[in-house]
Amino acid sequence: MKTQQYIVRLLQAAAITLTLVAVCQELEKPEKERKWHGTVAGFIPYEFRMPTIEKFKEAYWNPYETRIFTPEVFGVGWAINFYALLEKLRIMGQGDGSEEDFLMPGPHMKEVLTHGLDAEQT
Repeated sequence: MKTQQYIVRLLQAAAITLTLVAVCQELEKPEKERKWHGTVAGFIPYEFRMPTIEKFKEAYWNPYETRIFTPEVFGVGWAINFYALLEKLRIMGQGDGSEEDFLMPGPHMKEVLTHGLDAEQT
């Protein structure tokens, strides 16, 4: 078996283990104290409440959050705040660019995505 397959299986086993630990952690609490969200091992977030559109927006496209990795909307682990990621890559931070430019790239964003910021400054 290839090393890559071992790594994939190890990651799958870790994800399943963390999920089981999170569920057991909640089930150990009295029923009225179960929140179905929190952390495993003190820092890995879990969320088992029903997700909403607002939670998806907060996790994956949140201009008010500077963290790139935010708690997952459902499950164990982290989501990627693409707005913060693109801002840190200085794609969204351009004064004449907008969220709409990224979601539906016009000529300006196509130029930035194709040639980078250096082409824009020259």
